[in-house]
Amino acid sequence: MANYDQEVDHWIDPASAAYDSPFLSAAEQQAQWNAYLARYFGTGEHDASPWNPAYIATRLYRQGGADIVDLQLRRIGVYDNEGKSPQTIGYGQNYLPHPARWIDDIERNMNLQQFGQAPSYRPSARAIATDALLVRELPTMDPSFYSHALAGQGYPFDNLQISSVRPGTPLYVLGRSVDGAWDYVQTPDVQGWVRASGVGSVDDAFISAWALRPSNGWGVVVTASVGVNDTAGVFRFNATTGTLLPLARSATAQASAAARLYTVLVPARDADGRALIREAQLPDAAVAPAPIAATPRHLASLIKSLIGRPYGWGNMNFYNDCSSELQSIFAAFGVWLPRHSSAQMTAGDMTDLSSESPAQRLDYLMAHGKPMRTLIYIGGHVMLYLGNTSRNGHTVPVVYQDIWGMRPADNSRRAVIGGSVIFPLLLRVPEDPSLESLAATRIFQITILGMPSGATPPPAEENPAS
Repeated sequence: MANYDQEVDHWIDPASAAYDSPFLSAAEQQAQWNAYLARYFGTGEHDASPWNPAYIATRLYRQGGADIVDLQLRRIGVYDNEGKSPQTIGYGQNYLPHPARWIDDIERNMNLQQFGQAPSYRPSARAIATDALLVRELPTMDPSFYSHALAGQGYPFDNLQISSVRPGTPLYVLGRSVDGAWDYVQTPDVQGWVRASGVGSVDDAFISAWALRPSNGWGVVVTASVGVNDTAGVFRFNATTGTLLPLARSATAQASAAARLYTVLVPARDADGRALIREAQLPDAAVAPAPIAATPRHLASLIKSLIGRPYGWGNMNFYNDCSSELQSIFAAFGVWLPRHSSAQMTAGDMTDLSSESPAQRLDYLMAHGKPMRTLIYIGGHVMLYLGNTSRNGHTVPVVYQDIWGMRPADNSRRAVIGGSVIFPLLLRVPEDPSLESLAATRIFQITILGMPSGATPPPAEENPAS
């Protein structure tokens, strides 16, 4: 990586005449923003919001809870080591396989019967994330790794880690663990187990105060992470890029304040598990009225905040992986992207180039890709196309990506990068020609973001952590 400049301004030139020109039209961005708010807070027939009674009744409970029970049973089967091959045995952090009692104890704590006992919408099950939450396949923080002796396995690939939830995210609680420590929730993106201590129940009054506001009444976090203390000085949570919080007062009034502070609403949780609303002040370097303009200047600012941060499979330790990196960036622009890398191809106008040669793929990308709004999927990994550059007398595409590493064609090892980087797509890697080009993978698809596609979220059983 020492041969590839990571200075963002080298790749997104501040002197460019297009630096402040939107790469999404005003109509496209407004339509995306409306769709984003509908996914979080909408009540229309097709709005996939956890607070939408129609969505809960017709989608989540379309099989009366039986599909949720089946999903839990499948997950238990995946992590039960009985009869598994060495390649599919799950190991703990001590490099030892999980014993039978480990999965048995987890299964008892899940209380599977509960998911079929109340298979209908319940207003009391609406909730909000009052903290940053990790989403798990099972109610445990124990990791489950495949053998570290296998290339691309072991740390950091905890197979139990699905994703994370930003503070202020609407939730629907489908169940609770026997010990009360975990809630099984539906988020706007995924379904899984989260720590109950970071979940606050909401009612109509809370939702009215939180969500029923004009579309310009929101702020979005535009830095990698910011600590949020309420106006009483109580620390509430760390908010990462893309966290959406209501503006307590109009953006115009706040923007003109001498202190350049925005007052936002933040969710808190009382001793009885009910959500409360508090206020906090954040500097304009950390939060901005949502959505921010989709310009190269703002994209460069977001990348500068995120580049070089560690790779976090499934948001492990609240870092990003490839798909959540792009999801976080585009959330600031008011564009909702699915959590899974393959599903992000449904977010725009997709072209499948898998049958083309690597050289043809790159030629097509450089000729037809739209810089800063073209996503590239290569099977388990997704990248953002920034534009073209010249290298050794040849024009090549440049991408931004959060990547664990590269591998040779025989998949025998990994050349670990382990973070977010800017990198040209080359037909060969000059520093290590044995590594497979990212343009030479079995799958190569691109999608160009524009008007919302109306795509549905991925199935709940698909682990989005890639």
